[in-house]
This record gives sequence, structure tokens and C-alpha cells, in this order.
Amino acid sequence: MLSERTDHETLTRLLWLFVLLCVVSLLAGASRMCPPAWQLRPFGDVLRIREALSMFVFAPAIGVLFWLLVRTVAQGRPSRTVEILMVLTIYFIACGMGMHDPTNRIESFYRSSQAKLPELFASLRYLDDELGHWVFWGGFVLGSWVLGLQQLLTPLRERMSWRWRCGFAVVAVALLWVMLTNLWDEYPKTRADLCVIAAAVGVPLVFHLVVRRGVGLLRLPVLCVIYPACLGAIAGTLICWTVQGKAIF
Repeated sequence: MLSERTDHETLTRLLWLFVLLCVVSLLAGASRMCPPAWQLRPFGDVLRIREALSMFVFAPAIGVLFWLLVRTVAQGRPSRTVEILMVLTIYFIACGMGMHDPTNRIESFYRSSQAKLPELFASLRYLDDELGHWVFWGGFVLGSWVLGLQQLLTPLRERMSWRWRCGFAVVAVALLWVMLTNLWDEYPKTRADLCVIAAAVGVPLVFHLVVRRGVGLLRLPVLCVIYPACLGAIAGTLICWTVQGKAIF
């Protein structure tokens, strides 16, 4: 009975944390792709409420949720190595989002001056489209590895019931939708993003197949979210681009 209660508590916390992560991700995605009028109001200098939300609300919230997810999977006792890696994950995610949105806004606001200051705009594009993206993706990949590997090392004692499976499936679909809408929106830049997502899911998947093959997926709720969300994002994006006649490579 004690083990069942422990599994139940772990699943309950994980599901609620994933629901919160979905809500934050959906709000961040909506703010990025179709912000309401109030988010376009000035916040400070050239920044708007939209950029402020990304830097001061969405980025910290995602970082905190990643941290809580890992602590929950590790039964509240993550190793010192895991704690250090999660600090780096949070830093990279927050730094990447904080770098990307302001520089993107500056580049857009001063676009009419681009011909006069080409070197400056080249630097802004680097901070926005290259460094900012890759710093964020670094946090995403590292966080996915830590979460996935920690889950494989501390699986549930029993298989999830069908109700828990449905709950985590809904979470996976919601995160898949967020990923697909972002990947479809910025072709062809997002071709490199598919490789990043493959790297994020690849390490836990290989570790699972090679080292922890005996652990069934129904004892791994975190991977019941990561696997379908990441693999579905890759497959769905490639199918979409193929149907649209876009070059994949």
C-alpha cells in the first residue's frame, strides 16, 4: 500500500506540473504568434508587454516547472549532479528567451534604419536568430536529457492505470501542438530545430533501449510525454512540409 500511495502522489504531482507547463507553453505560444491588443502596449522604451511577459513571466515559470518536475521524478532527492544540470537548464532557457525577444523587437522597431546601420542589424540578427535560439535550445535539450534519464533511473513501482495514461496523453498532445505550430511557422529556419528535437529525445530513447530495456513505458510517465511530443513534432512537421511541397533537406 505504501508503494501505491507513493506512485499515486508522484503521478498526481507530475500531472499537475505538466498541466501547468502546458498552460504556460500555450500562453507563450499565443503571445508570440497572435498577441492580443493589450500585449502590444508599451512597457519600456521599445519593448511591449508581450516581450515583458516572455522575459519576466513565461521564462521564469518554465524554469521553475522544469526544476519541480525533476525533483518530483527523483522523489525529492535529486543528486548533486542533477541539481547542477537543472540550474544550467533553467539558466539557458531563461537566457535564451531573454535574449531572443528583446533583440527581435529592436530589429523590428528600427527596421527602417537597417540600410544605414547594416553592421548593427547583423549583430541583432545574430543575437536573435542564432545565439538566442541556440542558448534556448541548449536548455531545452539539457532539460529533456535530465528529465528523461532521471525518470529511467527512478521509474514508478507499478504500471499506470488507464486514467493516468489518458491524462499524460492529453498533456503530450497539448505540448505536441505547441511544438508543431512553432515549427510550421518559420520554415526553413526550423529545419535545424528538428535536429535539436531529435537530439533531445534521442539520448533518453537510446538509454532506454540499451540500458533500461526492462523498464516498461507505462512506468515512465515523463517519457510518455516526451516521446510522443518530440517524435510527433518531427514526424508531423516533415509530413506537413511534404504535403506543402517544401524541401526537407
